[in-house]
Amino acid sequence: MTERLIQWWNEQVLPRLKTYWLELRLFLTSLFFWKSFSAMVGAALLLTSLIFFWMKCYTNHGQSVQVQDYTNMTVKEATAKARNRSFRVEVIDSIWRDGIEPNIVLEQTPNPFSRVKEKRTIYLTVSKNTAEEVTLPTLVGNYDYFQYQKKLANKGVYTSIRERIFDNKQAENTILYFFYKDEKITETSLKSGVRIPKGSTLEFVITERGGELVEVPDFTCKQLTAAEFLIATLDLNIGNIKSDVTVTDQTSAYVYNQKPEPGQTIRVGEQVDLYITQDPPLGCPEEGQ
Repeated sequence: MTERLIQWWNEQVLPRLKTYWLELRLFLTSLFFWKSFSAMVGAALLLTSLIFFWMKCYTNHGQSVQVQDYTNMTVKEATAKARNRSFRVEVIDSIWRDGIEPNIVLEQTPNPFSRVKEKRTIYLTVSKNTAEEVTLPTLVGNYDYFQYQKKLANKGVYTSIRERIFDNKQAENTILYFFYKDEKITETSLKSGVRIPKGSTLEFVITERGGELVEVPDFTCKQLTAAEFLIATLDLNIGNIKSDVTVTDQTSAYVYNQKPEPGQTIRVGEQVDLYITQDPPLGCPEEGQ
């Protein structure tokens, strides 16, 4: 049986395998095969290159553009500059800021100087012309001027002292009444609900019991924290703190103006208003001098 299998393999199978191998070798070494194979490889490489090129164009792979700082520009100016860099612009919110003209860019997303793909939408928050109205808190439970002033500051309302009236029966700095645009507002008015625009200034009439006089120092060129400390040591009170458009961090901002002015004499307990900017004002000595 084994001899028959060997004989069959040698006579029938082996010659056929040799013939097939010879034909395959001739085909693989033929000019027709190599032309066809080269054409297939070339077509595959071309197709792959086209696919990668299309994907790169479609996704802008590896390409990014830096976003400008559009804050403090007008909406029209910011829109023109953004379009020049292939960005779209969308205003998503408008808020009122004291001392800032309407249609000024206050905030933006993405942040300035970040890198994004082309045709990205830049979302803007801009200033508006009309301030929101706020309801004034009542005086019930606390008539102290400086405590009430803090409540108003949280609502974006400024204060000033219009008049001090001598009164030995009530605590000093007790609110008697106040004015908004020369309209007298009393506790009864507040209970009925009084609404005024943010950024408004109320003028107060408060009590005094007499006291020591203090000469107001010059706080300009001082950082806000240093000015606050000095005001406290003089037994004076911090009044309104008004920031200009440059202020991003009040704790490191500098005083560029004040009320009352330096050299004026006021009573102990009265307030000093400070106007601040982010960088040292012109003419201030360099830090360390």
